[in-house]
Amino acid sequence: MKALSVTEFEQAKKEDIIIIDTRPSTTFTLGFVPGSVNIGNNGQWAQWAEQLISKDKHILFITPKGEEAATVKAWKALEYIHIDGYLKGGYDAWQEAGKPIDMIIDITSDELALDIPFDDKLSIIDVRKEDEFDAAHVKDAENFPLAKLTDTFQIAQLDDEANMYVYCGGGYRSVIACSIMKKEGFHNVRNVLGGFTAIKDTPNLVIEVPKKKK
Repeated sequence: MKALSVTEFEQAKKEDIIIIDTRPSTTFTLGFVPGSVNIGNNGQWAQWAEQLISKDKHILFITPKGEEAATVKAWKALEYIHIDGYLKGGYDAWQEAGKPIDMIIDITSDELALDIPFDDKLSIIDVRKEDEFDAAHVKDAENFPLAKLTDTFQIAQLDDEANMYVYCGGGYRSVIACSIMKKEGFHNVRNVLGGFTAIKDTPNLVIEVPKKKK
């Protein structure tokens, strides 16, 4: 697989190519190549790769240094065969070249609680599975399961004028979701650190627990 210089990588960035950044979510949010999707090489990455990325897509990788070959091998094992290369030197090389970058604002659940009363454009997006959402969720949250976020109809339901606060169970899925939203042109996106695990223990955040059917 070809190691691409920053210039070659930039030239290879076409509309129909998917850029996958496999760095940890906590690193990715601090800065990334615009348009890239974060699927970190940890957790249930293979599950989310197969649910979100079509195998007929051409892929470019940005990986932690030294993980390029292992990453390609792992994705090829899932039958992703259209891998066009990776960014030599990773994200650091892109940043050092002075190229445009993007980032995702991380906020704590305490900050979410503080913002809710004062932001009339605030929208809470829960990207967990429907059964997780149905069990308990933040009051007034909307459920947009991550697996459906690549669906054009689902993306169209998001309010592009809202300040979106995105959470999942623990923080992995929400960063993937935020990166997809950014790629689709939604920029007022914030990632809630720690996900619902942190949220449910946060004072002043109202949790709705639907009554069980008898």
